[in-house]
Amino acid sequence: MRRNKFRTLAAIHIGSELVSLQIVEYRDLEKIKIVEQASHRVKLGEETFKNKRIPFSMVSEICELLKGYKRLMEEYGAEEYTVQATTAVREAQNQIYFLDQIYTKTGLKVDVVDMPREIYTKYAAIQRSLNKEGIGKGCGVLLVDISSGGLGITYVRDGKIKYQQNLHIGIIRIKEDFDREQKSSLYFSRALTEYISSTIGPVRKDLEEEDVRYFVLSGTETELILKMLGRDSNAFQVERMQAADFITFYDRIRTMNLSQIIKVFNIEETSAEMLFPTIILYQQLLALVPAQEILVMPNRFIDGMTMLHIANQTDTDYADDLHEELISLIHCIGERYDYDYHHVKQVETLALTMFDALSKKHGLDEHSRLLLRAACILHDIGKYICLRSHALYSYQLIMASDILGFSDMDKRVVALAAYYHSHLLFNNQNEGRPRVDRNCMPLVAKLAAILRLADAMDRSYLQKIEKCKVTLKGNEMQIYAVSRKDLTLEEWTFENKKNFFVEVFGLTPVLERVGGRKDNGRLE
Repeated sequence: MRRNKFRTLAAIHIGSELVSLQIVEYRDLEKIKIVEQASHRVKLGEETFKNKRIPFSMVSEICELLKGYKRLMEEYGAEEYTVQATTAVREAQNQIYFLDQIYTKTGLKVDVVDMPREIYTKYAAIQRSLNKEGIGKGCGVLLVDISSGGLGITYVRDGKIKYQQNLHIGIIRIKEDFDREQKSSLYFSRALTEYISSTIGPVRKDLEEEDVRYFVLSGTETELILKMLGRDSNAFQVERMQAADFITFYDRIRTMNLSQIIKVFNIEETSAEMLFPTIILYQQLLALVPAQEILVMPNRFIDGMTMLHIANQTDTDYADDLHEELISLIHCIGERYDYDYHHVKQVETLALTMFDALSKKHGLDEHSRLLLRAACILHDIGKYICLRSHALYSYQLIMASDILGFSDMDKRVVALAAYYHSHLLFNNQNEGRPRVDRNCMPLVAKLAAILRLADAMDRSYLQKIEKCKVTLKGNEMQIYAVSRKDLTLEEWTFENKKNFFVEVFGLTPVLERVGGRKDNGRLE
């Protein structure tokens, strides 16, 4: 029996503090071997957060680093690579020039990851580690990730994401918000605590009723905290501690100023400046949701990059499981705006049946399917604000939401599909309509056209159609709807809504009811 060949992947992360490389050999998610790792410290975040621009000297420094990494990639014969940049590059006003310089000088293409995708990448790696340890089954887990430029808070219960919030309160941001004199003050601890407490206030209200068993920490400063607590950190092991031990540590730290922390714990000033707000932030979050146990995770962003790439290449089942977790979060967003669960599930079922029949011939992939599911779930949430203009408010609420794992473009496609399921995409007379970029217009049109028909097939909100079958025949898409109830309203609405579908797909949709009519509560 021939063994499957190992493949070689190189992952590079351009972070706010570190530019890191990881080279792995893999067959699948269970067979991964790290063959090379490297990282170099940079002050990219400090420059960007302060001046909103990356200086050319920093551009040159990073290009030289990447040239060295590329030589390593060539030595190991890396067949695949992924380069991703996070907060600092994401927020740089001269980002486009930075990326062009990297491509010109190294040939490497960089994917700039927005915050929901950044948190999702870390979450995927952490959740896999938790599952391997058997942690989190039947209980609540709060995952807290602090990066240089942001804070991600994710609440998971029974394997489903129940809450997710991203805040721009990263450690370098906090460091830059207070000057040297303020940080040396005896009042700094109190002022910083109040600053953090007021910033995360909305999270307090959202999570106060939740039962959290584990408080999971990840981020650049966690390893240093472990050392200060007298624990040996292991890059590949989950470290556990009791919440009471951390609170004791916090009570000791909060009475010190920056100079005292540097002296007592023998750490560098830069590390102390990053550490202090991290500890206070952890304490404030722990006060929100008292947990029994704290877990410190070894996973980094680059670990998530590697894992997601390999999952997409070798394990579609795992990718599907992650998608279901995202869908559970999207349902939570719908619940927040009092959506009609039974209606959206019916619309989702009908829409996916059409999608699956159309996908192969019309260039629709699994990611498009995920976006359609999100649009089905959220298409009516605008009714929470205004029934008459609900499509516009659905668009605005979706755009204002952080959807874990969705890029800004993903979110925009979902929001536009939700809006245009009840408006004509090509109606130029509507000046207040959301603008659709040319690069995403075909996908928006296809998803909106499918959603438009699916919504029409449950116009009564009574879920009259028990199931349906879709076949493509010639220039028609035939929909056989099994129902024992009168579908007159749905049939009329379907006829009124189908022209847009014809325009987009070049197919005429035909709805045919299958099953006996139900009159006066009795089947014919």
